[in-house]
Amino acid sequence: MKIRSRRGFTLIELLVVIAIIAVLIALLLPAVQAAREAARRSQCINNLKQIGLGLHNYHQAIGTFPLANAVAYSDPGNQTDWGTWSAQAMMLPYLEQSALYNSMNFAWDCWWGTGSGYNSTAFNTNLNIFICPSDGESPRSGNNNNYFGSLGTTTDPWNVNATGIFAHKTSYSVADITDGTSNTIAFGEALVASALSNRAKWRGGVTPTSASAGTAIDANQVQAGVLSDLQTCTQIFNSGSNPAGNNKGYRWGTGSPGIGHFNTIVTPNSVTYPWSGCRYGCVGCGNDYGQYITTTSNHSGGVNAAMGDGSVRFFKSSIAQNVWWALGTRSNGEVLSADSY
Repeated sequence: MKIRSRRGFTLIELLVVIAIIAVLIALLLPAVQAAREAARRSQCINNLKQIGLGLHNYHQAIGTFPLANAVAYSDPGNQTDWGTWSAQAMMLPYLEQSALYNSMNFAWDCWWGTGSGYNSTAFNTNLNIFICPSDGESPRSGNNNNYFGSLGTTTDPWNVNATGIFAHKTSYSVADITDGTSNTIAFGEALVASALSNRAKWRGGVTPTSASAGTAIDANQVQAGVLSDLQTCTQIFNSGSNPAGNNKGYRWGTGSPGIGHFNTIVTPNSVTYPWSGCRYGCVGCGNDYGQYITTTSNHSGGVNAAMGDGSVRFFKSSIAQNVWWALGTRSNGEVLSADSY
């Protein structure tokens, strides 16, 4: 009678197998994460394409692009230009959101006072077209807008003129974009603020108490003041003092700079200026109506933006500051070569 012996794994063989599995997992996980981010980035690009298309459908119907924000009643007898509906809200019928648009009362504001009660349902509605899935904090944080209309190089958020496609209480048309619609940014993306620390890169902002030296219709006119402002904002941000409220991208329905609009001053995903926004003279007010609002993303190497002609392009974080400024202006006469961005 033969006795068969059973042979199991030795400890060394078992460790080798475990090591091989660990290596395979280490190789596989980054590939899976990259594939998922590619899908998320593709959705972000598609959202911007739809926004660009809606922008031009609006222009075709109305004759101009929408206002950055307008005037409405906050309470009976009291009109306001703060907390009113955004360009994004005005474009809703051209973004396949006619039902939501029809539920909104544009005679009233949407953020505060009596008007906020009338418009609360629409105001608090999350819309996928305004949410970039690469930003894991939107809308989980309570802030639900990742796409911002461009004010160009304007750092005076209350001025009715702007160098960009959008302006406070003012509308522009294609005829006003003499630099060319393909050379002018219409919408850019940015990460929303969140419950994360105000020191988290691109999530937190600051509110210096002193007056802004760079407030102007066109930052090109006061470049020294702008650079001084940016340095002050960064010093405060890095020190951990005087944080702004967490309201970057608060609601797609509000047309305030920092909530629904940005300016092309700080280059995308800036390492030098790692904050989300900076508002002078209003401590605790947050990014709302800030002088400096940045574009940021979780995409590797840069951000997406919709141009005035409706196309979508990817802009590297390494883009030169003067080129970024020029891409924001609609009629400054800058000549940009195809290889400059």
